[in-house]
Amino acid sequence: MVSVISRVINLYSRWIGRIFLFIFPAGVIAGLIYFEIEAANAYSWLVDLAWYLFLGNSLILAFNGVLVSLSFDGEVRSLIKEGTPINSAAGFRNLEKKYKQSNLYLLIILFLAVLAYGFYAAAIHASAGLEALFALSEGNGKTLAIYISISCIIFAIAASIIIRVPTLTGLDVGGLVKYYRASRHPLILDMMIYDGIYTLLDPITRVRFSQWSEHISKEIVPEFATNLKPEKNRKPLAIQNVLVLLYLYYRFPKIFNKEFLKKELLRIIPASHTEDILKGKELNMKVWHDIFTHLSDQTPELFLIIDRIILTLTETPELVEAKDFWVISAVPPTQKKEEAQDIVFFILNRKDGSSDQKVIMNYKGADDLSPHDIDLTFTINAFDQFVAIPEDTSEFLSEDKRQLVRLVTAILFTGTGIWISAHSENIGSNLVALDLNVDDEPIATQIFNLRVVRDARYYLQAWGPKILASLGLLIPIVRALFGIL
Repeated sequence: MVSVISRVINLYSRWIGRIFLFIFPAGVIAGLIYFEIEAANAYSWLVDLAWYLFLGNSLILAFNGVLVSLSFDGEVRSLIKEGTPINSAAGFRNLEKKYKQSNLYLLIILFLAVLAYGFYAAAIHASAGLEALFALSEGNGKTLAIYISISCIIFAIAASIIIRVPTLTGLDVGGLVKYYRASRHPLILDMMIYDGIYTLLDPITRVRFSQWSEHISKEIVPEFATNLKPEKNRKPLAIQNVLVLLYLYYRFPKIFNKEFLKKELLRIIPASHTEDILKGKELNMKVWHDIFTHLSDQTPELFLIIDRIILTLTETPELVEAKDFWVISAVPPTQKKEEAQDIVFFILNRKDGSSDQKVIMNYKGADDLSPHDIDLTFTINAFDQFVAIPEDTSEFLSEDKRQLVRLVTAILFTGTGIWISAHSENIGSNLVALDLNVDDEPIATQIFNLRVVRDARYYLQAWGPKILASLGLLIPIVRALFGIL
C-alpha cells in the first residue's frame, strides 16, 4: 500500500505539482496585492484558498521528496545485499548528491511557504503585537509583515527554478538517468551502441543493464549467427543487435514497427526473453523509450551516427562502397559554455580480404580547447571479420528491410567509434583539425569550428533565482524607505 501511495504522490508531483509550484504562489501574491489584505473584504476567501492550495501543494511535493529519497536509499541497500558495490561506483556519489539536492529544495520550499503564511497570519491577527515589538506606528506592522510574506514567497519561486528536473523519482529503473552525466567515457568504442549506452546510464540503471545483458547472452537461440567463429563472439553480437533493434524501433517506428521488432528479436533470443523486453517489469520497451529519449537529448552526436548509417543505406548506399574506409562524423555546431561537447567519428574497414588495420588519429584543437592535442593509434576490424557485410551493398538492400536492419547491426558491430568530449571556456570560435591515417595514407581529414555560446537555459537558471531572491530582499527595504518604519 505504501508503494501505491508513493507512486500516486510521485505521479502528482511530476506532472501537476511541479506546475502548481509556480501557479499557486503567484496566485497568493496577486491576491495579496489586489485585495490589499483586508480581512473584511468580500473576496478575502480567495486569498485564503490560494494560501491553502500553495501550502498543500508544497507539503505534497516535500513529502514526495522524502518518500523517493527513502526509496533511493532502499534501492542502494538492496543492491549492496546482492553483492553489487554500488556505493563505490564511478559517479555514484555525484548522482546521489544531485538527486537528494532536488528533494532538499522541496523541503526548503515548504519551509518558506510555512514561514510566509506565518507572517501573513501575523499581519491579519497580530499586527498590533508586531508594531509593539518593532516600535512601529499604527498600521505599519501589518504592511511590513505582508511584504515580508511576499518576499518569502518570491524566495520559494526562486528555489523552484533551481529544481532542473521535474521527475523526482528513484522508484523505477532509468528514473535516475536524468540526474547523471558521465564525467569519463571510453575514447574508442569497439561496440559503439553498447559501449555508449553503458557509459551514459546512471550507476544503478547500469547494474540492471549488466544483469539484463548477461541474461540475454546466456540464452541465445542456436540458429543465431551460427557462422561466427569463435562462438564467444555471438554473445556481444546478440546484445548489440538487440540494442540496435530497440533503438531503430524508437527512432524509426514507421520503418521498423512493433511486429518487425518482435520477429527480429525472436531471431536472436527465445520468446520468453522477447516478451520480457516488450512488456517486462524492468528494462522493457517503455523504459528503453524513456532512456533513448533522454540519451538522444544529452548526447545527440553519438546517436546521430546510427541515424546517418541507416539513412545512408536507405538513400545513398553507393557511398558505403566509394572508398576503402567509410568514415562518418557528427560534430556539434555549437557548444554550451558550461558543458563538454561530443565529437564522434565512426570508421568501417571496407578493404575486402584485408586484415585488421592500424589507424593513427591526430587531433589538434585551439589553445583554449580541452583536450588540446591527441595522438592515438588503434585497431579496426577487418572487413567481414565477424558478420556478413556484402561487397555490393546496393544489391543486398534491394531484397527487403530485414536485410537492411541486419546490415545496420553488422556495420555497427564491425566498425569502430571514436568519442571525444571537447570543452572550452572561450566564448566564440575554436578551430579543430583531425586526421585519420592508415599506412601513412590519409583516410579522412576534417577541419571544423566549435562555437561556444551561452544558452537561454543558462541565463534562466543562473540569474533567475538570483534576481528573484534579490527582489525578495529588496521589497521590505523599499517599503521601509517609503515610510513604513
